[in-house]
Amino acid sequence: MDFEFSAEHNQLRETVRRHAEEEMRPYVSEADDAERFPKKLFARWGELGLIGARYPELDGGVGMDKISDCIIREELGRVSQAFCAAFSAQSHLGIWPIWHAGTEEQRLRFFAPAVKGQKISCFGLSEPDGGSNIRAMKTRAEKVDGGYKISGSKLYITNSPIADFMILAARTAPDLKPTAISLFIVELPNTAVKISHLKKEGLKGSETGLLYIEDLFVPDDCLLGHSEGTYPVILASLTENRVGVSASVLGVAKGAYKEALDFSRTRIVAGKPILEYQAVAHRLADMATDIEAAHWMVYRGAWQVDKGGIDHETAAKIKLFVSEAAFRVTERAIRVLGGAGIMREFSVGRHHRDAMVYLFGEGTSDIQRNLISRAMKERDMLP
Repeated sequence: MDFEFSAEHNQLRETVRRHAEEEMRPYVSEADDAERFPKKLFARWGELGLIGARYPELDGGVGMDKISDCIIREELGRVSQAFCAAFSAQSHLGIWPIWHAGTEEQRLRFFAPAVKGQKISCFGLSEPDGGSNIRAMKTRAEKVDGGYKISGSKLYITNSPIADFMILAARTAPDLKPTAISLFIVELPNTAVKISHLKKEGLKGSETGLLYIEDLFVPDDCLLGHSEGTYPVILASLTENRVGVSASVLGVAKGAYKEALDFSRTRIVAGKPILEYQAVAHRLADMATDIEAAHWMVYRGAWQVDKGGIDHETAAKIKLFVSEAAFRVTERAIRVLGGAGIMREFSVGRHHRDAMVYLFGEGTSDIQRNLISRAMKERDMLP
């Protein structure tokens, strides 16, 4: 067993960290206050090859592995999880289904410019009434001459207020079977799609929308893969993305820990740094332990993806532990800073708000527990 990152991985981490500190951090506070994302970052991510990092070179990507993708997301999340959420919606959920199951024409028309950051994408899946139950989807696509007519609504769709196109999930048959759900590619803006910008408590520097869709016409050539019943593509995309999202949330935890540790070394109380007080030191020790465990869960998951794939249960374990750990770490970071922890000049409060989102986003903690417990009924989950 080799637990070392390669020289290439370490170099990538240095490059992305430098980019995040020098080119992202100056925009973080302004974006958080205005609740608007600086769109020019997409083009910069495209220039750096970050969006296409893990896609094959023949398809316009860089040809790196999942470990590289997780390094990128971790370093972006360490500075701003809001910006990393926009990145994730672009680099994976918004284009991976097209790369994986789209036609050659769909790849050229949508994937190719998006992987370069020239077009912005989003993934329309969640609905106001459906929660985490994808099979209960109410958005319906009716077959008509030359295409489909779609009506319904979508909620919490990252990037939708600024997107150039959307991968939209809709029901193409009335029965509650996986084959009844299909994916469509919808160009935006569109008069049949009304998008309301949502104001949030977390991830404020990304843009999230509520979508009302009424009699939207989608031509046949924008049915993903020219085939109905692409529900398995949704599941595959979500499963792998749980590893990537966990990497970004790990970055949030590391960012909060670093700020708390630095503060504890310089904050003097009764003549000595507060790090020398056992109560503070123990709190930091717990944070470091959570981060260490989360780190290895994420990168073992990435290694599994690179070796051929990861199962739903393992991905659920990673997402569950890392998101809950990040929530604990960021809350403890605020406690270390005390009154300073709720001041906007420090980042720990923002990190905590952002970490809280992932107790629910990308599959709630209880949904992850459901996936894990189902597997417990079928086999021994211990190694």
